[in-house]
Amino acid sequence: MRTIIPWCLLAFFVWSCSSSAPSILGSSASDSNPVTGQKVLFQVWGLSDNPPLRYAWHADSGELEEWNEEQPYAYWIAPDSPGPCSVACTIMDSEDNSSTRVFEITVNQRELKTVLGHGTVSCLEKQRISLIGGAWVSTRDGQIRYISSSANEVSSWTGVFGAMYIELYFTLYGSSYSLWGAPVQGNEISVQSSGSTSTLVCQKCAPDGTIHDLAADVLDTDLLWIASDSGLHWYHSKSGNHDTYEADAIGETHDLFSGKRFVYAAADTGIFALEGTKDDDTPLYPGDSCAVLEIIGDDATTQEIEDSDAVTVWHVTGGDVCRNGQALADQPHDLPGGETICSLSVDLKGNIWCGKYRWDGASWQVQAGLEDADVVKSAVSNEGIVYFQTASGALLRW
Repeated sequence: MRTIIPWCLLAFFVWSCSSSAPSILGSSASDSNPVTGQKVLFQVWGLSDNPPLRYAWHADSGELEEWNEEQPYAYWIAPDSPGPCSVACTIMDSEDNSSTRVFEITVNQRELKTVLGHGTVSCLEKQRISLIGGAWVSTRDGQIRYISSSANEVSSWTGVFGAMYIELYFTLYGSSYSLWGAPVQGNEISVQSSGSTSTLVCQKCAPDGTIHDLAADVLDTDLLWIASDSGLHWYHSKSGNHDTYEADAIGETHDLFSGKRFVYAAADTGIFALEGTKDDDTPLYPGDSCAVLEIIGDDATTQEIEDSDAVTVWHVTGGDVCRNGQALADQPHDLPGGETICSLSVDLKGNIWCGKYRWDGASWQVQAGLEDADVVKSAVSNEGIVYFQTASGALLRW
């Protein structure tokens, strides 16, 4: 008995002082049944007595985006072929003890589906404020719906809008969303945020005119840009000032795009990079322009944008899809029954979408199933799902 007790004490001491593997407290996937080519966010939460923790990711197919081993999440793009896949996260502590969480994923074939029927959709807006997410839809019965690969939900916002802009704000107390919505006709903009609703009258817009697009400035979020058929206007919420940007140089303004450094405007006199309210009547590219999309970094000066091949601005000007001021050799309107729509978006592979047409770098392709559809706008979500708004008011998803 005398020899047993010390060994028991020693065993207890060794067991109590030895390191154990990190505990996995929880995990999640933004979509456990994605379609081919869809981006998915994986998260794993771990706990250990030996911090700091490191996270290593592995996928047997598809593509893992670059990840930071100090952060408990990673983005994965599903492969182009359907079937079962696995994505694994191994958590390691400072003593190299480890635990692994394996996600078993079924990738489905991408198909064209009707999300909302004819006569439903008034406006379609991509969610821009996160690395994953879907689209916002204003319906003709006054709902604002959030739609993604796995959601079709009614929000607390209301209104029938022809143009919307949605922004996310971070404060010391958390985050909040705000919506600006312009009617199909008129100059009253609905402003809806957490717990409050107000109306902003665009004093420079025609009361019986059309507001085509809205965007907050990328450097001064208190500055709202308003693209309308009476010109390009702005409103500053802190000062309460309204004005028109280069009233004599810019007429009807059709589209706005928020880049990294600039908001771009497509107007009847060209494509403009807006540096605050500082008037500059020199367009990046001249011509009657109805859509603009910046793709590759614009964190440079306007002169550097004009001079650098590293900065790519896609736009629809003079009825043609253009890249940095040059019309593509092939155009959607060159196809049988083709038409160039004033809408541009880019998918995760870098393909450019103009309505139902996709530019793969060499030619335009019509998305199968949309040959006879009258698509007026396409928008690719940050998770890679393509949404189509039709003239009849239907919303399709591919």
